[in-house]
Amino acid sequence: MTAPHLHLLGGFDFTGAGATAPAFSRKARGMVAYLALQAGQAQSREKLAALLWSLNGEAQARMSLRQAVSSVRKAMSVSGGGRFLTDGASIALHLDDFDFDVARFEALAASSAPEDLERAVAVYRGDLLDGLGLREEPFEEWLRVERERLRAIVVSALDRLINHHMAAGDPASCIRAALRLVAMEPLREDAHRALMRSYAAQGRINLALKQYELCRDALQRELRLMPEAETRHLHEELRARRTASPGRPPASSTEPDAARPPTRYVKSSGVNIAYQVTGDGPVDLVYVQGWVSNLDLAWGSPRFAHVLKRLGSFSRLIRIDKRGTGLSDRNVGLPTLEQRMEDMRAVLDDVGSNRTVLFGSSEGGPMCILFAATYPERTAALVLTGSYARGTWSKDYPWARTVDEVQQDLDAVERQWGEPAEMRNAAPSLIENMVEREWFAAYLRNSASPADAIALWRWGTEIDVRDILPAIHVPTLVLQRTGDRWVKPEEGRYLAAHIEGARYVELAGRDHVIWGEGCDGLIDEIKDFVTGALPAARAERVLISVLALAIEGAADDAKAPERADIVRDELLLGGGTEIRRSRGRLLAAFQRPTRSIECAMAIANRLKPCGLEVRAAIHIGECEARGGDFSGIAIEVTSRLLDHAQSGQIIASRTMRDLVVGSGLTFEEQGEMKASGLPGALQYFAVTGAAPGP
Repeated sequence: MTAPHLHLLGGFDFTGAGATAPAFSRKARGMVAYLALQAGQAQSREKLAALLWSLNGEAQARMSLRQAVSSVRKAMSVSGGGRFLTDGASIALHLDDFDFDVARFEALAASSAPEDLERAVAVYRGDLLDGLGLREEPFEEWLRVERERLRAIVVSALDRLINHHMAAGDPASCIRAALRLVAMEPLREDAHRALMRSYAAQGRINLALKQYELCRDALQRELRLMPEAETRHLHEELRARRTASPGRPPASSTEPDAARPPTRYVKSSGVNIAYQVTGDGPVDLVYVQGWVSNLDLAWGSPRFAHVLKRLGSFSRLIRIDKRGTGLSDRNVGLPTLEQRMEDMRAVLDDVGSNRTVLFGSSEGGPMCILFAATYPERTAALVLTGSYARGTWSKDYPWARTVDEVQQDLDAVERQWGEPAEMRNAAPSLIENMVEREWFAAYLRNSASPADAIALWRWGTEIDVRDILPAIHVPTLVLQRTGDRWVKPEEGRYLAAHIEGARYVELAGRDHVIWGEGCDGLIDEIKDFVTGALPAARAERVLISVLALAIEGAADDAKAPERADIVRDELLLGGGTEIRRSRGRLLAAFQRPTRSIECAMAIANRLKPCGLEVRAAIHIGECEARGGDFSGIAIEVTSRLLDHAQSGQIIASRTMRDLVVGSGLTFEEQGEMKASGLPGALQYFAVTGAAPGP
């Protein structure tokens, strides 16, 4: 059972025992945060009403406070920890048995031990209540002061860590701390100098010189100043060292394996995601494997280790164990592509990677595809190998495995689990290599349980990302083996044909895994592509989920502002952006598909007691973004789709349904719609709610 926690750093995350997450309004969240930072101290109701409802009349403020108190009391009563005490005139929050991240952060940051400071920095996921805005001046002023106070604490912790690591001669750890500090305070020249010296200590002179350029550009852009004399002198010294230093000799292929890199963790929506970083190249590259993985055991195969080292020779290689697999948290249920995408974003945030080459192999490809379409500004390029757009056969995608073939695959996995791996399809060239087969069997056993492995395999066959391929506008390389027995060449060609400007390369060989036969040729193609001149990503075209919603029977009466607050609250909770609103109607954009559906359901549930029915339609597609404004065919299609929704019904396009596989949402086929700008009829489904529990 999940322990109850309240996390306020980097956003608001309240989860009770058993992973129950109540849907607080934004002002209820503000109240919880205010009380939590003064845990155990009673606060008067009058003070809380003035803090959070200063723009309302006194009677309305008291009523709103009562509603917020009621929702928090209900959540606390089932949370498995903490106490919410009210005595009529005052309210107090006691966080007994709760993991409260602010308290944990402050306690760790007060320590002088470097290990505690590292943990404090890890706990600080972002500013206090990041993303929460209430437009209540008293609350905003309190929040500003608290944010600055906590931010000063984490900056001090990073300063102490940098000094410690510099004195201890640990450049890698110093780089981690200094990158975090520069991200928070880009004008701190001492942090830039620490990075320059640490890169130089690792022999990465080019990166040290690049850091100087970043420092100089930031100072000129923000302050119109040149770097300090100390920074300029260090730059000249490093330039002289680069001129005088001979090139490093190539590493011997017979040298002993280096120690395994450390495994680090980052929290993503309460789940611990494991990752490793190796290599010192100038380009960040994140490698997302298919099916299951184990970061540590990957190094146990000489062939796989060789491939990873080669990738790290021209990039900073970032690898992750996806949620539910390997060293990441297990038993977290089936994921959605969206969740996995956000997990990867959390890892990239943690390592300070702002623009990254995405390398997805096999089932890792669709998640990279979704990321590239959703976050083009963070995607330097996309590389796909042995990947696919749809997991099972259909008339318009006849190359994938049929349902019967998938079941045969699953039966074979269950039958052979634990034995030396049967490499007939994964790597035919390694069938006679008993060392590789034994290693691969151990690798799989330590990547997932048999039941989880089978469930994840089946989940991977339910993926369909065909409709979002045209929304990718980053440099793309598609690699495919001619004899791959899992993914046919036609599937690679399909990807390349439907991604704008994609380059397709077909390589000889039969192995699906990247460490099989001809692995050096595959890595050579990736290296040439990644180290070439990659044009800047065009971030003005983005992939968004569009929600069109109509409130039946809405009138401009005294309750209209209350309804507007409900809609606004749920939009904020779901991360939605209002596109436009008219009487009883709303258009909104979301980056996360599941959130758009959940937001529509939440609005409908909250308005139902008011005697109002909601109908909604949700579709995903490419739009033009100009500041906070969106336009494009996806918006027009969603508006048209709304006409097909009956009162009280939420409908979603087939693309939306396919992207939220694993979310627990259930759908029922309804019909088709034709619209200009679409290549054919758009199939749509009614959202029938969450799947029943076990």
